[in-house]
Amino acid sequence: MPVTILHIVYVWPILRKLKNGRITLFLGSMIPDIEIPILAVLGYSIPRGLAHSIIGAITIDSLLAVLTARLLYSSMKVRKVLGIKNNLREDIGYLWAIASIGALSHVIIDYLHHSYNPLLWPLLPTYFEGPLTITLGYFYASLILHIVSAVILILILVYSTVKIKTSLSRLVLSPRTLYRVMVEPDF
Repeated sequence: MPVTILHIVYVWPILRKLKNGRITLFLGSMIPDIEIPILAVLGYSIPRGLAHSIIGAITIDSLLAVLTARLLYSSMKVRKVLGIKNNLREDIGYLWAIASIGALSHVIIDYLHHSYNPLLWPLLPTYFEGPLTITLGYFYASLILHIVSAVILILILVYSTVKIKTSLSRLVLSPRTLYRVMVEPDF
């Protein structure tokens, strides 16, 4: 995983094109990592299972992303802090599809640099080695992907400060501005 929040940089170009359901794509790109602490607490040595598989991405991950989006949008306090004006009224099938794209992007990014990828779980109990891990080893594959992801995030933030005419510190320190840039980039 690049650090969970870094997964959004890979769906950010899609967020810019969408008009509806952006929060589900945003959440879908991060939700597979919710299983890591759960499996670790339960004592599993490989903390990736259903949520990091293709089937998990289009089922449980998408369900959790849609439910979380609805929960966030139902809270007036959250909506006020983030400056959310619209309701989440989209068709459930549309939201599910958007969440699945986000979750699948997460699974694919993780596949590139992890050793234990349960891509076809539960159909096959096989873990697949990521191509960067095969080539570079886990440490270097992970390091490179984290650096690339962090650089992309910095580029997005710098680009956004120019587009919305704000400072980097205001962007990062304001939940409303950060939400606008990372979840609903309309510029």
